[in-house]
Amino acid sequence: MRVAGAAIVIVTLLLAGCTGLPSAQPDAGTATSPGTGATAVESPTAETPALPAGENWTVTIVEVVDGDTMNIEYANGTRETVRLLGVDAPEPYAEVSPGEFDGVPDTEAGRTWLREWGENATAFAQRRLAGETVRIVTDERADRRGYYGRLLVYVVVDGEVFGEQLLEDGYARLYDTEFQLYDRFAAAESRAQAADRGVWGFASTPS
Repeated sequence: MRVAGAAIVIVTLLLAGCTGLPSAQPDAGTATSPGTGATAVESPTAETPALPAGENWTVTIVEVVDGDTMNIEYANGTRETVRLLGVDAPEPYAEVSPGEFDGVPDTEAGRTWLREWGENATAFAQRRLAGETVRIVTDERADRRGYYGRLLVYVVVDGEVFGEQLLEDGYARLYDTEFQLYDRFAAAESRAQAADRGVWGFASTPS
């Protein structure tokens, strides 16, 4: 009886100790894609301190379409196309609009310049994002989907907002719409313009 009693005490202590273990927390990467009825997990503030609140998922960039558009895959295997919030990179393959970029003339030279910088933006996105696991975050103040039905998101890679990098390095212009990081993005574009960086350097190129 003493042996049995001791065993009962040990089992009881072990069970009591287990109650102190932290429960497993769901990861954003396990959330299903938007539109399937699942709710995304909020990202911890420590991981993305400068981002607004919004739904987020950990995804893989399976294809870079151009500087501001990517095809992604969720953890459950679902795929879709996302469009970067707040930025507009020049089109590398379609018609470009010089009137949207200050200082770029509406001439053949200006259009060629924009197409070249569209290619540069695409190449930069491919180097930075292709095949990478990143976090995508929606913005509660912005539209959820764009004109073509693409999910509008911030792409966060290595703790940095990729769209802001595009603006800082002159690969894109600010897209004039409402979103929570507008002021930050506008400041990045202003710095690139002041330095004639990237697409803003047309006037400083040799004629």
